[in-house]
Amino acid sequence: MLKLIDNKRKEKLLVPPKLIPQKKKIHLTFLDPEQSISIEQGETILHALLSANIAIKHACTNGVCGVCLTPLLSGDIDYANRLPHGLNDKEKQQGYFLPCIATCKTDISIAKPKVRLR
Repeated sequence: MLKLIDNKRKEKLLVPPKLIPQKKKIHLTFLDPEQSISIEQGETILHALLSANIAIKHACTNGVCGVCLTPLLSGDIDYANRLPHGLNDKEKQQGYFLPCIATCKTDISIAKPKVRLR
């Protein structure tokens, strides 16, 4: 916004308020009782689970081994620029994902991770 005051140019910069990242929720259907945990924006789902002391098998933590393979019951996840090499086409079609490299786009609900021997 520009104002002229006594023929002098005075600028007032309008700075948008800092965007506050919203935490997402992970609903865990395999725990008794079922529970939800919060996840920070950009935090991997695996990291959030481990931080909440929820045991989940994992190994490589970079989407290659597939040890952390987990069913996504609802919601949207994002792999950003990472590729889930440890996930085959059949598993993708069945709704599985790799929490080691996935982040939440929305609140999600997951079931008990699959145990797979490679």
